[in-house]
Amino acid sequence: MPFPRGPGFRDVEFSVSDTVAQVAQPFTQQSQFQAWPGGDFWQATLTLPKMTRAQAAQWIAFLMAARGPANVFLLGDPFMKTPQGTPQGAPEVDGALGTNNLAMSTTLVTKGWLPSTMRLLLPGDYIQIGNRLHTVLNTVNSTSGGAATLQLWPSLREQPTDGEAIITHNAKGLFRLAANKRTWSVDETRLFGLSFKVQEAK
Repeated sequence: MPFPRGPGFRDVEFSVSDTVAQVAQPFTQQSQFQAWPGGDFWQATLTLPKMTRAQAAQWIAFLMAARGPANVFLLGDPFMKTPQGTPQGAPEVDGALGTNNLAMSTTLVTKGWLPSTMRLLLPGDYIQIGNRLHTVLNTVNSTSGGAATLQLWPSLREQPTDGEAIITHNAKGLFRLAANKRTWSVDETRLFGLSFKVQEAK
């Protein structure tokens, strides 16, 4: 389901979470940590500017149509639509080997980049694979054959198909409302305020 056309978000607060178990020895207090594969996920708080009744009505209708967490929508970072790097070529998933890019992997083997090119993507750049939003954690340089391996957060949700396109501009992922309850406010100037929380749809 698409967002209303406007107004755009005033503030977007993203948060990232990992699922890491900790076991401490009772006498030495030394700890062991275990990161659970696939236990990483996005959350965000979205805040809109003050709106007129006509503007707010569109957003209120959107929140109602979402039916709490039942329905999903695409969301990206509206303030970081373009990468810091300079992606060139036609990058796509390299699934030539069945062991490439397995679900819950934090690396992505890719192809189709402009050969022998530096700084195609930089740490913090977003990419989209299918309907999943990921952040690149490494500086991406291509080989003479146009291949590159990306370090990603969060981990892959499913194994992408060979040749699937990698979106480097205006990347988005699937999200849903984080709660059943939705609220909005109206002040004495008859301007509406609206903020809501979302989480990754896994």
